[in-house]
Amino acid sequence: MKKQIPLLLFPSRRTVLVSLFLAATALGLLGMNVRPAHAVPLYSVSQTQSGLAVSDPLNAQLSQAQLAASTLWTFGGSATVFNAPFAFNEDANGLHIGVQATSAAPYAGYYAELWNNAVLSHAVLTAPSRTVPSGYPNVALYVQTGGPNVDYVECGAVTSSALTYWQVGMATGDPNHASTFQPLYIDMSLNQPLTRDCTIVTNGQNLLTVYLDNTQVYTSSTLNLGYQAPFQFFIETQTSYTGGMFYGTFQDFYLANGDSVTVTNLPPNSVAQIVSPSGQVLASSPADGSGTAKLPIGQFHMPLVANIQVTLLGLAVGSTSSPVSIWGGDAYTVSLPLGLAGGLVGASQNPSAPSPAAIAPAVQSAAASSLTGAAASAAPLSKAAAGPVAAATATPLTALSLIAALGGSTPRRPSIGQEGPR
Repeated sequence: MKKQIPLLLFPSRRTVLVSLFLAATALGLLGMNVRPAHAVPLYSVSQTQSGLAVSDPLNAQLSQAQLAASTLWTFGGSATVFNAPFAFNEDANGLHIGVQATSAAPYAGYYAELWNNAVLSHAVLTAPSRTVPSGYPNVALYVQTGGPNVDYVECGAVTSSALTYWQVGMATGDPNHASTFQPLYIDMSLNQPLTRDCTIVTNGQNLLTVYLDNTQVYTSSTLNLGYQAPFQFFIETQTSYTGGMFYGTFQDFYLANGDSVTVTNLPPNSVAQIVSPSGQVLASSPADGSGTAKLPIGQFHMPLVANIQVTLLGLAVGSTSSPVSIWGGDAYTVSLPLGLAGGLVGASQNPSAPSPAAIAPAVQSAAASSLTGAAASAAPLSKAAAGPVAAATATPLTALSLIAALGGSTPRRPSIGQEGPR
């Protein structure tokens, strides 16, 4: 009797390639646990929105007349109303605003102002001296309502005959002046730096967070500010000292539309991270049910130069192509590179590329079983069929070397903005 030997059905090279690629990604065989620049990521991360609203380093060589003609800033203050002495100019060391009190202007101020809808404001402030013979000069960054009343929050330094101290405060008033002032944070320690970094985050309603030198010193989400947008942002010098001109210096001013970075279209169970060029994770947040993560960066000086990275099962599977300049309010989205979506994953001729959410389950669960099934079917043919898999477990492969080992073609690499000033 003639025996019929069943023929083994071997998967096509394309099927093996897809299975191995997905399995290798899930098991960390593609070397994606190294820096993004050293591997071909499964996902690409690209910016969809910039959070930068305004940036002025305040280090140009500008005279008072040139600054007065600025299209960005408006200069003014009570010193002009009461004919008190004031002066301002800008050089490599910053914007210098000086003012002097008089008997007619016992508390005089002069400021640079602009209007914007930004949520985060920042400036580096310098007080010229730790003490003065009399009076209370101050330099500060203010966020004031766009409505008629003098309601504001501020971060800055106050100088007296005893010391210079740094504070965060909140004021309310009428259309002409602030009538109440509430200190929210005061650092009265001796010999503090005369130059400090102030960041104010507020939505003008309930939220206020303030950082001094990148350290949070105050936060609340239960305030009743009631500010009208757009807000007024001021950098101002004020003084009750009559013995001479008191100068405040301001540098590195910027506004941003938020204090966090949003990453959308993330694979299920993945984590979004901000990773420095040296590999330090600066911020991290898991994807929520809609595939979105928010990465808080309000405590950092901006722009933050780093990679936006995606990890899955603890492995880096996507990243920006290189370190990028990151601002609060930035938005990024995650997608499959065109070459991968149309070649390795897109088995059909459907031109619409699958989303990361559709691919992730295959990476996490089906990949390992696909690899096992493909290797088992091919095993009777020769021991060499299992070679790439065995080699990969000992030495991580890049996507290019995996394809080369299977004899496939190399896919195309995707190419990858007190007294209220009036």
